[in-house]
Amino acid sequence: MKRTGILIVGQGLAGTVLGWTLSRAGIDWRMIDAGHATAASRVAAGIINPVTGQRWVKTWRIEEVWPETRNLYLDMERTLGVPLWREMKIRRYWRTDKEQRVLLAKSTRGELAPYVTMIDAQSCVLAPAAQVDVPGMLTAARQRWLAEGRLIEARADWGVNRPQYALVIDCTGAAVRTGPFAAWSFAISKGEVLRVKTRELDSGMIMHRGHWVLPVDNGDAWIGATHEPGVDNLQPTNAARESLLASAHRLTGEVFAPTAHLVGLRLAASDKRPVVGRHPGDPALGIMSGLGSKGVLYAPWLARQWREHLLHGKAFDPAVSITRGDGGGEV
Repeated sequence: MKRTGILIVGQGLAGTVLGWTLSRAGIDWRMIDAGHATAASRVAAGIINPVTGQRWVKTWRIEEVWPETRNLYLDMERTLGVPLWREMKIRRYWRTDKEQRVLLAKSTRGELAPYVTMIDAQSCVLAPAAQVDVPGMLTAARQRWLAEGRLIEARADWGVNRPQYALVIDCTGAAVRTGPFAAWSFAISKGEVLRVKTRELDSGMIMHRGHWVLPVDNGDAWIGATHEPGVDNLQPTNAARESLLASAHRLTGEVFAPTAHLVGLRLAASDKRPVVGRHPGDPALGIMSGLGSKGVLYAPWLARQWREHLLHGKAFDPAVSITRGDGGGEV
């Protein structure tokens, strides 16, 4: 049987952004996905934070990828007719005197420009930041692609689906560990988030101190996220619930009652960078996965690499290519 076309496996964040990018380039594709019941993307806050960590480090390549990231989500927003992209600010409170000293020193040297816009006795404001409504994007894109006949609602079977296509791209997130890229050394981290009702939070400000409080819509807010490296289950825990509620109370002074408690599994390579490219032993297999906690920022950049590779034969960026030597393993 002659194999033709491209199959994207998985309609999470990676698969959705890849499908959108290929469509915009006039590249035909199909997608298979069983649904979002256990997908990490369904609980993704979608926050793009320009400065992260206790050492106050600029997010890797943010200045390079921010413009195309913004443009892609705004294009999806206009075309799908749903609000997806919000430019926001982050008010980050330091937890230790050392964090404050490091921030002040780096700001004085100009290392964090232009992202630190205000510093007071307890916190700083980071901008521009952004938030993407990932669940809303997945739902709207799914409805569009089902109507177009592009999306097959089923669980992928590599033995059945793969022989039908010239190229199959794995965008399955945590499930990548059971597919053809299982030999790559991916790491799992469990994350839990809460959805709550709120009264008076500034809709344009994300508050952060260890955990974050993110105002969304209709008087709701997200509180998150926990981080449990190596934990591979989707069971919500009372410990995470109480920790998140306590953090949110310290940040806002409000006492919250959760309306939802959700769990997802993040996937990342050992160097914390995403993974993209063709399988070095089988070029009919591809991957775009391991997006981790910064997936909304990097997904458009990774999808663009696939577009340029398919249209013009361009190589994938060595820093994120599946063939890189420092990614934590070999396929």
